[in-house]
Amino acid sequence: MIGKDHGSAFLKLLAERLIAEGAPFVAVDPAADNLRARRASEKAGFHDRGAFETEAGPVVVMIFQA
Repeated sequence: MIGKDHGSAFLKLLAERLIAEGAPFVAVDPAADNLRARRASEKAGFHDRGAFETEAGPVVVMIFQA
């Protein structure tokens, strides 16, 4: 099922549902080197807000807003 856009479709539906339920925005933070997760998030409508260092390693914060 990899490469069929299921991940991005799920992320978009989840983000839209959370926004509809009142969330002002939705954030995800994939690992900086996880290009597949970052691309799926972009396809779902999330926007890159920058890279940050965490205890678990570098992540990229991505935001979805209505």
